[in-house]
Amino acid sequence: GTGKELVAHTIHEHSRRKGGPFVPVNCGAIPEELLESEFFGHERGAFTGAQTRSVGLLEYASRGTFFLDELNQLPLRLQGKLLRVVQERKIRRVGGTEEIGIDVRIIAASSMSLEEAVRRGQFRADLYHRLNVARIHLPPLRERPEDIPLLVKTFLERFGRGLEHQPQEVSPEVMEVLVNYSWPGNVRELQNVIKRALTWARQPVVQLEDLPEEIVAQAGNAPRAGGDGFFALRERQVAAFEQEYLKAVLERWAGDVTAAAAQARLPRGTLYRLLKKYQLNPADFRRG
Repeated sequence: GTGKELVAHTIHEHSRRKGGPFVPVNCGAIPEELLESEFFGHERGAFTGAQTRSVGLLEYASRGTFFLDELNQLPLRLQGKLLRVVQERKIRRVGGTEEIGIDVRIIAASSMSLEEAVRRGQFRADLYHRLNVARIHLPPLRERPEDIPLLVKTFLERFGRGLEHQPQEVSPEVMEVLVNYSWPGNVRELQNVIKRALTWARQPVVQLEDLPEEIVAQAGNAPRAGGDGFFALRERQVAAFEQEYLKAVLERWAGDVTAAAAQARLPRGTLYRLLKKYQLNPADFRRG
């Protein structure tokens, strides 16, 4: 969820192979018994149900980029076959005898340490060293908030296509919330938040009310380096207003929570939560 495929696709789009296909594969999402046929293709009659010849993903990705996600989940048997592809730049379809040359860039990603997998005998050392040419470490999104504005711009462009009222940007307040939020779901969560905001937005600029309430609330509770940003100042002023309003309404009704809730047009449960938040005791406002 840290955005591995997005980074791989960006590399592809900014390379000389951008005119070729970008083929992503999650090694953990395909049943083991189908992986070889998916990767290398098969000839007619290679196995039961193989009625026609099928081109594999590696062959399809020729002159482009083949992205292997969750490489650590690739079975050992197929690791050997992939090593041969990396070394020889050739494949052989399942059930076939012809060697087919391919021209493909392979980008691989893993959510666990491949060095540790090699030490445990779960990943081939020779394949690891062949693939480990240039490494990119991708930390969780909360550790790289400087990436968020660029990701937001990318998602607005990608998911806004085809919408009748396509927002082109987010307001400064929205961006401050997005940067301050901790993103436990990483880039995938940010992507879904932007999709939802685009669905709700009715203006050219995404506003705070277009974001999920829990995102705004949790971002407001997040520690910040500086407390003079719009969102921080807004939060303090709203808190001050709520506290003074609650005191005034309790004073007017002498601590009668039912009457206070009716005047404020709030459910009693909501009023009690606010009183607890600001440590206000209705008994302190009762007369006599």
